[in-house]
Parts: sequence; C-alpha cells; structure tokens
Amino acid sequence: MAGWLVHSVACFYLIRTIRHTLIRTILTLAPCILLTHIGCQDLTKIHFLSILTVSLYWMMSIRLIHLIVLSPNKLTAFRSFVFQILWNIFPIVSSKSIENQWPIIVDFISVGMKVTVNHWLYEWLLSCEPNDSYARIAMFYFALLTTSYMTDIQTGFIRLITRDEYTLESFTNFPLFSRSLRDFWGRRYNRLVGTVLKESLLQPLNLYISSREIMALITFIVSGLLHVHIVIVVFNDVSSALSTFAFFIVNSIACGIEAYMKIQLPQPLGSLVTHLFLLLTAPMCIGIYTREVAYFPVNVPPLYDNKWIPKFSIPSVCPK
Repeated sequence: MAGWLVHSVACFYLIRTIRHTLIRTILTLAPCILLTHIGCQDLTKIHFLSILTVSLYWMMSIRLIHLIVLSPNKLTAFRSFVFQILWNIFPIVSSKSIENQWPIIVDFISVGMKVTVNHWLYEWLLSCEPNDSYARIAMFYFALLTTSYMTDIQTGFIRLITRDEYTLESFTNFPLFSRSLRDFWGRRYNRLVGTVLKESLLQPLNLYISSREIMALITFIVSGLLHVHIVIVVFNDVSSALSTFAFFIVNSIACGIEAYMKIQLPQPLGSLVTHLFLLLTAPMCIGIYTREVAYFPVNVPPLYDNKWIPKFSIPSVCPK
C-alpha cells in the first residue's frame, strides 16, 4: 500500500495541478496500472481475499481517475482526498444518510441468522461435486449474500462506539427485493463497488456524456473488465474471460431495454423475473466459482470453527 500512498500524494499535490488533460491522464493511469500489476503478482490463487485485493486496486484507480482527471477541483483538502481513495477499506458513512435505519440490536441479530445459514450452505456446497448447474449457482448466490455477517458485526460495533452517528455502507440492500435489473445493479447488489462506480464514473461522466444508456454501458464494461482481471490473475483461467465479460454486456443490454421500454413489473413478479434472468445468465460469470474444485476448501468462512454457532444436518441431495 506504500506505493499507492506515494502515488496518491503525487496525484494530489503535483499531477492534479497539470492543466493538460492527456498528460494528467497518463501520469495518473500509468502508475495505477503498474501498482495493480505488481500487487497482483503474489496473490493466493482462488482465495476470496485475493478477489477483494484486486477489486480494491481497481476501486482506488477509479477514484484517482475521477478526482485527478475528471474532477481535479472537486476536493481541495488532502484528508478528504485520501478518505475517498481508501473508502473501500473504511466505508464509513453518516447514519443519517441511511434510509430506514433499523435499531442496532438488529445488526447483531442478523449476524446470528446469517452466520448459521452461511455455514450450512458452505458445508452443503463443500460436500457436493463441483458444477455450474443453476441449483448450485443459486446456492452460491445465497451463500455470498449471507457472507455479509462479518460486515454486520463491524457495523453494530461502529454504531455503538459512535452512538449511532456513523455506520458502514452495507454490502447489499436486500437484493432479493429488486424490482428490476436496474434496481438490482444500481441500488441493491454490492453497494461498495456500486457506490464507487456511481460517484466516480457515472456522475463525472454525466458532465461529458448526455446519454444515460452510454454511461451505463461504460459502467458495465468497467465492471466486466474488473471481473475478467479477477478470472485471469486469481483463477488463472483465460478461457473464462470472454464469457465473464459477456455476462456484463448482456446485463447492460437488458438494463437498456428495461429503460427504453419503461418496464415496471409489480411485486413479487418484478423480483421473480429479475432473478430468473440473473440465474439464466449467471453461469457465464459465477460458473468459474462453482466449478472450481479447490474454491470451497480454500475459502473457509470466518468463524467456521466456533462451537457456539448452531450446526444443521446437510441434505444428502446435491444440486445438479
């Protein structure tokens, strides 16, 4: 991280003052690419922390491009600048900015529920033969959503310590209730990455591009390239790069059709159609996780060995 800190200082005090946009872009982007390449050399293969590391490098790069190239005069205080760059490590937000904030006790109750379900799904996935069937992908999706129990623990303690003045940005916002694909990708799933893409890509590009469809396509392309990078450096699987990228292009096109035709399905039909489409296209992107033999043995969930967590029997039926 030392290299990123040095580059951030150079960007704020030196590169940001350069008036020529092309030179400012090259001096900002080139070190980001180099630092990302160096940081990805010694990553543990197929490990979830490696996936988070690659994502962090991309998010810091996007923030730097936003604040140095697209909006060089947005932040004038170095402290605010650094906080924006490192926001994905410390995604602290004001509790007042969260709509319908529930009591602190709910955070800790959700931890108990999520950790129990997550460990049960993990044992079930671990005991079954790897494949990319729709049933196994659906199980993996629910396991991924319930992994947020670690964030819930941190959120609860931060709210207690700050007397509910601050909280953490949630990983998800009840994606199962998504009324449409645009609702799923824009408001509910992976809020950490979504916030960076919205603040540092969509909003700045709105000053240069009038078409919302083109801006959405650019956002999906960037997200697709991020996941392609993960597939290559973490899974060492170049053959899955094209299908992974195609998943985001297909979803981008579907979101564009939704917007153009102004499709607004009533609940629960909207959620059902949304997740049916996601399930049908998910093997293009998630299949590499559910097919990988070593993925679940390597990625043991946090607190898995704690005896106080209830254990449920694993079904003898495996998803195929």
